[in-house]
Amino acid sequence: MGRRSVNGDYQRFRVLWPLVPAMAMVMIDFTIVSISASTIAGDLHLSETAVQWLVTAYALSTAAFVALGGKLGDILGHRSTCIAGIVIFAGASLFCGLVPDGTISTAWLVVFRLIQGVGAGLLIPSATVLVLDAFPAEERGKGLAVFFIVAGLFTAIGPIAGSYLTQYWTWRAIFWINVAVAAFALLEFRFAKLPNVKRPAKLDVQGAVLLVIGMGLTVLGIQESTEWGWDSPATIGSIVVGLLVLGAFVAYERRPDNSNPLIDVNALIANRPFAIDNLLTMLAFGPWLAVFFFGSLYFQVAVGQEPTQAGFSILTMFYTFFIAARVGGGWMDKFGPKKPVVFGFLLGAIGMVVWGGELSELSHGATLAGMLLTGAGFGLIFSPLNTDALNRLPDSMRGQGSGVIQTFRNFGSAIGMAIMGTIVAGATDLTGPEGPGNFAAAMEKAWYVGAGMLAVGWIVANKFMPEGKQEGIEE
Repeated sequence: MGRRSVNGDYQRFRVLWPLVPAMAMVMIDFTIVSISASTIAGDLHLSETAVQWLVTAYALSTAAFVALGGKLGDILGHRSTCIAGIVIFAGASLFCGLVPDGTISTAWLVVFRLIQGVGAGLLIPSATVLVLDAFPAEERGKGLAVFFIVAGLFTAIGPIAGSYLTQYWTWRAIFWINVAVAAFALLEFRFAKLPNVKRPAKLDVQGAVLLVIGMGLTVLGIQESTEWGWDSPATIGSIVVGLLVLGAFVAYERRPDNSNPLIDVNALIANRPFAIDNLLTMLAFGPWLAVFFFGSLYFQVAVGQEPTQAGFSILTMFYTFFIAARVGGGWMDKFGPKKPVVFGFLLGAIGMVVWGGELSELSHGATLAGMLLTGAGFGLIFSPLNTDALNRLPDSMRGQGSGVIQTFRNFGSAIGMAIMGTIVAGATDLTGPEGPGNFAAAMEKAWYVGAGMLAVGWIVANKFMPEGKQEGIEE
């Protein structure tokens, strides 16, 4: 049976009080840096590649450690693991805001962004499982939809808050604000009687090391290809070695004598719907982070908006995202996950094509249609995919399963950011009258690549996702 609150009844929405601010805090940091990127670069004299690393390092670190976080949640208890993630994240945020101006500024920021990712990796899977367990099986689609809508609302506030802090105070405050949010979440944990079920087991340290190295080298090669060149031995070697290490990770996890794998690859392969959900998650999040980062830059660099105005402009996506997320959760409970996911991928792909074609107009008004369509597509996809994947696992594996989902999600974000970033990076020299137009043209190509990722997701979802509602949801 699913875990319940101490009074024997499902907690439902009470669980959101400590978990929404915690989840919003880590989600905001995927987007809040985007709106302040140009200001940070100018203040600390960072290169364009270095600024991209501030976003990519966080996504990559989260992806690398979230599977470990899910496993630790199963072993140590999801409540304890979630609290540990909040503390680590808040501490790293404090030091991100204290970065000195000088030769070590890039290394300083990247290191503490990586540590932020470790905290997020501990927090995200356990928070998701705690929410899932607070609702009965037949209400999980609605429950997770509300959770992601509310967390998404705070995430949407991120660019706005970041723009005001950056323009009227200091960009350093975009990190310091996390300390206050973390304190509020920890206070709420004292009042919420959340369970902390522990399942002692051996931790797969070797698997974790292989996963971190493999992901890191793969993304490093793609991200640095702009500086090194695609024909550089460093680029090719980094990507090839990274993929080989990831292959070694899969082989190690499948060994018969590995009784407590970090990611149960054999179970993942055997559970085909769960595997498909994870592949689709990676494809969906491929363009998601890049859209925020380069979309924010577009409104500042190409359109010429101030950070506050750019924050409101990129927020346009969320208008339809919130509505579609609620609709998608309802469709999930009524029809199963395939309908909202297939339609969401199709709508998102069309939206990014339309949006890409509008970028050359160099205005917010011209990009409205594409942004609204894209936001609606993402809104339909996220909650049903996450809910369906977790519903296909027994209670004892939900922490590990949530970690697997978030690994695919954040690795997809890091890969998408790196690929789309290499396309845009060549157009960041904005000197001269043609600069904004060149930047918009490069972004248009990147947007079509993102649309391609979503189109592949539509094909996979349409062909391989099971029809109808899942029977016999695992408790």
